[in-house]
Amino acid sequence: MLLALRGHEGGTTLEDISETTGLHVNTVRGHLDVLIAGGYAERDHEEPQGRGRPRTTYRSTPASDSPYDELAHALTDALEFADARTLAKATATKWRSTTGPIAPAADPDEAVDRAVEGLRAVGFAAEATTLGDSIVVGTCPYASLIADHPIICEIHTELLAQMLHDTGQDVTVAGMDVWVKPTLCRARLTRPDLEPARSIEIDERPTSSDERPSS
Repeated sequence: MLLALRGHEGGTTLEDISETTGLHVNTVRGHLDVLIAGGYAERDHEEPQGRGRPRTTYRSTPASDSPYDELAHALTDALEFADARTLAKATATKWRSTTGPIAPAADPDEAVDRAVEGLRAVGFAAEATTLGDSIVVGTCPYASLIADHPIICEIHTELLAQMLHDTGQDVTVAGMDVWVKPTLCRARLTRPDLEPARSIEIDERPTSSDERPSS
C-alpha cells in the first residue's frame, strides 16, 4: 500500500490504489485509515471541478519510511493499556465502520452467506460448510504479520462476529481455529436451528481383531 502511495508524489485516488494493489476498494479504504491514523499517509480533498463531489486523493508522508517498526511499537504500547480482547474488539469496530452495511438476513443460512460475502469484500477467501455451522477462511492478507502479532487473528474473529450480529439473526462465533492447515482458519458458529436430535459419543478406542476375545 505504501509503495503504491510513494509512486504518486502528487497523490492518488482510492480506485487507482485498488487497481495497483489488486485489493478490493473496501480493503484499501480500511488500510488507508490505519496508515492515516498512524501518520504514514494523509488524505486531501481537491477543489471541486464543476458538479459532483470533490476528488479525494491520498499521499504518503515522511513518516512512512519505516512503518512496520513504528506500528509494532504502537501495538506494543497499546497492549500495555488494554487487554487483548478489548483492543481487538475496538479495532474490529473501527474496521467494521469502513466495510459498508450488511443487509438483514431472513434466516440463519442467509446470515452466514452475508458474513461470507463481507469477509470476501475485505480480502479473504471464505466459504461456508454445507451445514453452515462453520466458515473456512483463507488467503489472509495479513498472514506474514501474524507470527509477530497474533492479536490480528482476534481482530478478524471480532470482525466476523460483528458482521453476523449485523444480519439480525441469532448466529454467533463460538470460536476461531487458527491455521487448521497452513493459511486456512475455521470459524465455528453457533446457531439455534442446528440442534441435533441426539448425539452418539464413542469413549473407547475400537478393538482390533487381535484384541477381540475368542468365543
